[in-house]
Amino acid sequence: MMAMEARHATHAVVCMVCMALSWFQLPAGAQEGAGPGRLALTLEGAIRLALTGSRAAIEARLEREEEGFALEGAKERYDPEYSLDAGAIASDDGDGSADVSAGLSLRVPSGGLFRLRFSQPVLSDGDQSPGVDLTFSQPLLKGFGPQIDTAPLYRARLEERIHIRAFRDRASDIVGSVISAYRNSLSARRRVAIARDALDRARRQLGINRALVEAGRMAPQDLIQAEAEVADREYSLTDSENVLETADSDLVNLLDLEEGVVIDPGEELPVVPVEPDFGESLETAFARRTDWLRAETRVLLSRLDLRIAENDLLPDLSLSATASHRDGGTELIGRLNLAMPLGDREPKRALARAQNDVLRAEMDLAERRQSIRLQVRRAVQNVAVALRQIELADRARELSERKLEVERRKLQLGLSSVFQVSRFEDDLVSAQNRELDAVVGYRNALTGLDRTLGTTLERWGIGVDRVGR
Repeated sequence: MMAMEARHATHAVVCMVCMALSWFQLPAGAQEGAGPGRLALTLEGAIRLALTGSRAAIEARLEREEEGFALEGAKERYDPEYSLDAGAIASDDGDGSADVSAGLSLRVPSGGLFRLRFSQPVLSDGDQSPGVDLTFSQPLLKGFGPQIDTAPLYRARLEERIHIRAFRDRASDIVGSVISAYRNSLSARRRVAIARDALDRARRQLGINRALVEAGRMAPQDLIQAEAEVADREYSLTDSENVLETADSDLVNLLDLEEGVVIDPGEELPVVPVEPDFGESLETAFARRTDWLRAETRVLLSRLDLRIAENDLLPDLSLSATASHRDGGTELIGRLNLAMPLGDREPKRALARAQNDVLRAEMDLAERRQSIRLQVRRAVQNVAVALRQIELADRARELSERKLEVERRKLQLGLSSVFQVSRFEDDLVSAQNRELDAVVGYRNALTGLDRTLGTTLERWGIGVDRVGR
């Protein structure tokens, strides 16, 4: 166990060093020595390219900046508002007047509103002096209190949290797409190598068979099987090369590179066994997943809407006070207003809808909790199964190689047939591809676990402030 932990620690250090080097390497992830039209690219470099220069990343950044305007607007709710007015009146007899007024209004979290207004006559027939009016209005029942009046700001802050997390998810999706395309390109290259090796073995076997025919130890008609094997391997190689070209094209398109650029992907680090803990993984998922945060936020907002709906049932009772200063004197006026709409049933219906929304939000939260538990358990299990498949596939490939070697020796001794060797050759190619699939599947399982837990950006050491810039 200690040895495995040491390997994990070593692997983590190597990963951090590689990511640091790739992050600060040449622009666009290119390495020195790459030929014209070719781009030597590590996986970390490809991720950096996509997050900084791709159209998807730039679009995500622009949308994120626009989403931030909603919170800025909500914060301005309690900022002072200024106004400046000027007016003039003219009559048929040539008389006229004009004045200029300036105003200031300030909202307070209790729901009250201060208004200060200064007016100055600039043209008049009479002797008019400037005036100052200060007014304060405050609801006492409906619309009263910080919980009601600050609701728009509270809502905007909760929605901003979701927007930030959603932006991280979009960046994670870009990273996941790059990882998938990059690994597809690597896998296609390995499959080409496997197909090319199989073709070389088939040609060598054809040469051996021809020597056996010349020596009289094999019937000439047996060469047909070996020649067919070579033709089949040539076809498989052509097909693999076509898949590679498609995979490379998809990667170039995903990174928004110029057409004709040839990418030389670097190999990923060797596979290191990882055994994620379900409890820790579940705790991480609840702390980082956007859908869980969105479900929690929906509960909070539905309860807020319920409080607002309950408040809307109260009578509209408000207090206002005004102080006016003119001609050296001050006048104070107080007013108490009460409005009670009769026969309006809409507030009660809104209250019933708000109560139902609270129940729906709470049920959705419980369902989301269960769904996340199942997804995390499945992701953790996928990692364990994929790791076991690597061991089995490696063992199967070794046995296939030994089996094919033994059968070739038997053929040279006349104890086997060309058909049997061809069949074992097929088994070896299948075993090599299964081993490749197992390694890629294990890496994809780890990537899928990160996506399930919402830790993709942390895994690759990516800060969202670099996305789209």
